[in-house]
Amino acid sequence: MRNRVWIALALASALGLAGCGGGGNPSAPTLATVASVNAASTAPTSPPSGGFKAVVSFGDSLSDVGTYTLAAYSTYANPASPLYDASIPAWNPPAAYAGGGQFTVNGLATGNWVSDLATSLGLPITPNVIGYAGQYFNPSNPKTPSATPIYCPFTAQTNCYGFAQGGSMISTPAGIGNSTGALTYPLTQQVQNYLTQFGAFNSNQLITVLAGNNDIFTALSNVSTQVTAAVTQAATQAAQAGTPLTADQLATVKSQATSQAAAVAQATVAAAADQLAGQVQLMLKNNAKYVLVYTLPDSSLTPFGQSLSGGTTCDNTDIHTPCYLLSNLVQVFNQRLLNDLQGQPVKMMDGFGLLNKEIATPGQFGLTNVAAPVCDINGPVLSKLGNSSLFCNTSTLVSGLDPNTSLFADAVHPTPAGYKIIASTTLQSMKSFGWTQ
Repeated sequence: MRNRVWIALALASALGLAGCGGGGNPSAPTLATVASVNAASTAPTSPPSGGFKAVVSFGDSLSDVGTYTLAAYSTYANPASPLYDASIPAWNPPAAYAGGGQFTVNGLATGNWVSDLATSLGLPITPNVIGYAGQYFNPSNPKTPSATPIYCPFTAQTNCYGFAQGGSMISTPAGIGNSTGALTYPLTQQVQNYLTQFGAFNSNQLITVLAGNNDIFTALSNVSTQVTAAVTQAATQAAQAGTPLTADQLATVKSQATSQAAAVAQATVAAAADQLAGQVQLMLKNNAKYVLVYTLPDSSLTPFGQSLSGGTTCDNTDIHTPCYLLSNLVQVFNQRLLNDLQGQPVKMMDGFGLLNKEIATPGQFGLTNVAAPVCDINGPVLSKLGNSSLFCNTSTLVSGLDPNTSLFADAVHPTPAGYKIIASTTLQSMKSFGWTQ
């Protein structure tokens, strides 16, 4: 996900796919587009009789309420671990573990936005499965993990509707982090697992769907891989033939390869959006009534996106920059998703517009830092753990940065404060839909 991608001038011609122009920043899915989908929706306009009884969540790390808690627990709670930390409070499932397990600053009063939203509705939610690297949480003996998945691992079986998993893609099983132990069940499997376990959705469930980020990151990384391979092959063949390429010839090869790779990336993320829409339609066919689907935030605005040019800032309106392509891929995905869901009985949440507003007017949201990660991802602990907020807690923060007024925990994930904004914005929208008081 963090491979830097160097995009050449060819992006100007490559970015014509899916109706995105080649000059300036491509036209984004705006609130009006989201509003038009919502206006055409035939979703309910009043709450379910008796109110919501459960929140069901599908997606990736942005909605993961603790799937990988075992990874953090085995790191910090095992005396044999080199990173053992006796100061971290004991884990008492189904409560969250203060040491880690969610992609944010763990150990604060709140964690992921899905849990925050559920709490606002007076509902609990727990992970559908907890596991990592072939080991799964065993409720009968928490200190001895199971070698096979245990679904709904807690006593309150009706609360285990957190299907989102960090690293998950829409339909590809081997998501980001899968090779190092992350489960990364794709969204297609998450939905199927729900249907296998519960048969159908209930009309008193609130269903949230926020997915596609990892398809974007993978497509972006593939552009870099494809361009590098094409340039290397051309240079090698020319050298072997005794006619080494000139700088201008190499630039031409890179330009052509970039154009082709960018077009492939756009087609790939558009197809992923189609697949996501298909899964939403599958939910609807299985009695889902209250479905919230989120457009993706513009990852070019995150610390990861801003680092793509090799520093700490990147202009996503400059067609020569890699963050421009990242922003474009997000917008291609969002636009396709919106088009696919037009006229469907769902409601859209404008995740793209929300992050833009947070970056542009942080004070409106009580934020003072929307640039630097608050977790010390390059410090002595997290640098050994993939630079991820999955293992971030109150002992691994950057000195001087306040998680309560900072937006980002790591390079892409929000702090609990950032997640609260998503939850509160969602709740406000639900009120406008007539779904809650």
